[in-house]
Amino acid sequence: MPMKKVAISLPEPVLKTVDQLAARRGESRSRVIATILSRVTQIKRDRDITAQINALFADETIATEQKHTADEFLRMSPWTKDKW
Repeated sequence: MPMKKVAISLPEPVLKTVDQLAARRGESRSRVIATILSRVTQIKRDRDITAQINALFADETIATEQKHTADEFLRMSPWTKDKW
């Protein structure tokens, strides 16, 4: 993946913690910061998606329709409990 250089300012205690983590992991400071930022952005994206899904299912009409569809699927599925 192509990399871009950026300059950031961090409080010294944060930088010290990042450097300690990098040393323990045998990684560069840059790699540790990139990993942390990647994970934070993924968590944010996942939370946004979950919020959108929750909002969608808060609509009673959609929730009822989804429950009906799921019940029909389970009724027709060869993987129902009585088949196990």
